[in-house]
Amino acid sequence: MPPKRTLESSPLTAAAEAFDDALHRFSTLTEALRKRELDSRHALESAAALLKDVTHCQEELQTKAQALVGALGAARDAQQAQAEFVQERAQDIQRRAQDYATLTQRFEEVGQQAAGLNTLAQNLATRRGIADRSLRDDELPALLSELDELRERMGSVADQAAGLIADARNADFEELCGRADSLRQQLLAARNKIGLLRENLVKAVPPAMLS
Repeated sequence: MPPKRTLESSPLTAAAEAFDDALHRFSTLTEALRKRELDSRHALESAAALLKDVTHCQEELQTKAQALVGALGAARDAQQAQAEFVQERAQDIQRRAQDYATLTQRFEEVGQQAAGLNTLAQNLATRRGIADRSLRDDELPALLSELDELRERMGSVADQAAGLIADARNADFEELCGRADSLRQQLLAARNKIGLLRENLVKAVPPAMLS
C-alpha cells in the first residue's frame, strides 16, 4: 500500500503551483492591457504602468518556468534512482526466493527421510519378539545389526539437518532454521530411543546369545 501524501507540498508541486499562479497573473494583466483604452493622457500613463507590470510579471513567469524545469529534472532523477532501486530489489527478492526454495527442498527431503526412519523404528520396536521378549537365539544378532544400522542412518539424517540449520542461519532464514532444528531434535530423540532399546535387549538376553 503506497504511503499517504503529507500536507506539505513536494518541490515539484510547489514549483508547479508557483508557475501556475504567475501564469494566471500574466494572463490577467495581458488581458487588462489589451482592453486598456489609449485615448487620453491618463489612459496612456495607465497603459504604460500596466505594461511595466506585464513586463515584470513576464520576467517572473520565466523565473518560475526555470524553477519548474529544475523541479521536473530533480523529480526525474529521483524517479530514476527509485526505478534502479526497484530493479535491484526485484533481483534481491528473486535471489532470496530461489535460496529459500532450495533450502525448503532440502528440508522436505530431510523430513521425508526422517519420516521413513521413524516408521522403520516404530515397526521395529513393535515387532514380535522385541515387544514380548520372545526372541529366538538366532534372531538377536540380526536385530542388533538392524538397530545399529537404523541409528547410523538417523545420525546421518540428523547431520544433514544440522547442515541445513547452518545454511539457513547463514542465509538469515530463522524460521526455516527453527523448523530444521525441531526436526533434528526429533531425530536425535528417536535415535536415543533406539539406542536404549538396543541396550535393553542386550541386558535382557543371556550372554550366550550375544556370542
